[in-house]
Amino acid sequence: MDTSADVAYYLAEWYLPEMTATSVDEMVARLDAAAVAISTEGSPVRLVVTLSVPTDEVMYGVFGATSPDIVSRTCDQAGAPFQRISGDVGARIQLTPVPKVADSASV
Repeated sequence: MDTSADVAYYLAEWYLPEMTATSVDEMVARLDAAAVAISTEGSPVRLVVTLSVPTDEVMYGVFGATSPDIVSRTCDQAGAPFQRISGDVGARIQLTPVPKVADSASV
């Protein structure tokens, strides 16, 4: 998916009772495959990140797409319709620790 200005980010939420690491891995694989298929059809979509919270029985996924309808089609094709979707999502993911900034005030 290119970095077009039309791409927005959407947060999908699923309630998953009896969630396991295996069930999450399988669902993410289905979502990735559906995103590839729908992108190939001409509607760019990408699953950017997922976050599972087993104690709350919930999983979140951030998608990059040009519309929430494309995200909905992706999830439906993956057999994982979401319970809720939010638009205009921003995320900051730190892949490496942020270095400490020395205090510049004189003592």
